[in-house]
Amino acid sequence: MTTTTQTKSSAVAIVNNTLFAALHLLPLLAFFTHVTSFDWIVALVLYVTRMFFVTGAYHRYFSHRTYKTSRWFQFVLAFCAQTSAQKGVLWWAAHHRVHHRHSDTELDPHSRKVHGFWESHVGWIVGDLHEKTDLDLVKDLAKYPELVWLDKYHWLPALLLGVAVTVLGQWVNGGNLNSLSA
Repeated sequence: MTTTTQTKSSAVAIVNNTLFAALHLLPLLAFFTHVTSFDWIVALVLYVTRMFFVTGAYHRYFSHRTYKTSRWFQFVLAFCAQTSAQKGVLWWAAHHRVHHRHSDTELDPHSRKVHGFWESHVGWIVGDLHEKTDLDLVKDLAKYPELVWLDKYHWLPALLLGVAVTVLGQWVNGGNLNSLSA
C-alpha cells in the first residue's frame, strides 16, 4: 500500500469511524426528550429482531447456507438483515466466507489477533479496505438479480426502516404527521 493510499484510507477511516460513533451515541439524546413506553418497546423489538436477522440470515443462511428457503423469503431475509446497516447481503456473506477460509491470518478481515479489537468488530465494516464485494465468493447467491440489486443499494432497507419508524412513532404518539415536513 502506498503512502497516498494509506493517507486516503486513514482519512476515510476517521470519517467513517466518527460517523459510526455519532450514530451509536445519538440514541442517548432520548433521555433528554419525551420518550414514551411505545418508543422503548419499538427500540427493544427492533434490536432483537435485527440481531436475529444478522445471525439467522447474514450468518447462518447467506454465509454458511445451513438451511433452505424459498426465493421470495430469501429476499425477505436479506432485506431485514440489511436494516442493520451492515452493508449488503452479498458483501457480508463474501467477507464472512473469507473469514472462515483464512481465520486469524492476515487475510482474515475480522481477526482480533491480527487486526485488534476495533478493526475486528467494526473497522472491517466501516473502513474502506474491504469495500468491494467479491462475487466469485458468492456465486451461489449472485445468480439472484434481486440480491445483487439489494447488495448494490445496501443502505435502502435501513433508510426505509428509519422512515417507517419515524412515521409510526409520530402516529402512535399522537404527533402530527405534517410536522415531519416542517
